[in-house]
Amino acid sequence: MAEKLAPEKSHSYIHNGQKVFDWDQTLEEVNIYIELPANIPKKLFHCKIDPKHVEVGIKGNPPYLNHELAFPMKIDCSFWTLGAYIYAK
Repeated sequence: MAEKLAPEKSHSYIHNGQKVFDWDQTLEEVNIYIELPANIPKKLFHCKIDPKHVEVGIKGNPPYLNHELAFPMKIDCSFWTLGAYIYAK
């Protein structure tokens, strides 16, 4: 079994000067962090995970992440969740 290492750092995907999402990965998993705009209800969030494709967006709009994957992923081990960012000052 491959050793699971903590990600060294997170990365940001920037499009037209605006951050779309942050991501990090280990040897075994990839995590994508998306902050919804404040005026978007959580029920409008859309996420579809297929073995070789992932799609994320706001219902009724073109997806802002619509990507074919280089390698198939295990769907039964894949999930998404909505959470809240907590900022410490």
